Amino acid sequence: MSKLRSTLHEWFGTWIFRPLLKLMALVLFRPKRTFVSEKAKREAFKEPMIMISNHVHGMDGAIIQSLMPFSRVYSITAKDLVERTRLYHWFLSHLRTIPVDRKNVSLSWLRESRKRLREGYHIYICPEGDVNRAKVIRPFKSGFVTLAASTGAKVVPIYVNGEYNYIFGKRFRYIVGEPVAMTPPPEGLSEQEMTREANMMHDIILDLEKQLNGFVRTDESINA
Repeated sequence: MSKLRSTLHEWFGTWIFRPLLKLMALVLFRPKRTFVSEKAKREAFKEPMIMISNHVHGMDGAIIQSLMPFSRVYSITAKDLVERTRLYHWFLSHLRTIPVDRKNVSLSWLRESRKRLREGYHIYICPEGDVNRAKVIRPFKSGFVTLAASTGAKVVPIYVNGEYNYIFGKRFRYIVGEPVAMTPPPEGLSEQEMTREANMMHDIILDLEKQLNGFVRTDESINA
């Protein structure tokens, strides 16, 4: 992609595509954001962070990304989805995505994610690895732990209720937890320790699910 074409592509995505997507999300899904505590509200997203959530719909990444201030987010997206059709490729390219090959081992997504964090972007990952419409959140893969441990970026847990009802029905709601720092020992994290950290974040998101469906302490509409 030439420099001029790349500039125009970024301009279109920043000033036209993503604002239109945000407007669509606000009108159709009436999203509502909740923070689990005042600390979460104060600290989340104040610096480049790794956002993780459950994955109930193919639109999760697009909607969460569009609702962030200035959409300063790159989403980890399955490479086979990005390459499925020209329309998918065009749509996802304007959303700022980092493809990950789910069929073959590759660290390209990790290198790209580190670069974007250094540039001041957030990274959004769904550690379940695939869309899960079941009510039980599947175990998390530990890729986000590797990214957090290697960059020092904090991990922000998010639970989304997956209610994509167009205008009518339940609102799309998501709850943001407190950022978690993952500082590895000098020798690094073993595979067992990475799995333990991933399971810990899984449990935190299960807690967020209970709080969103029960009681919450701090409530804020995304478009307030």
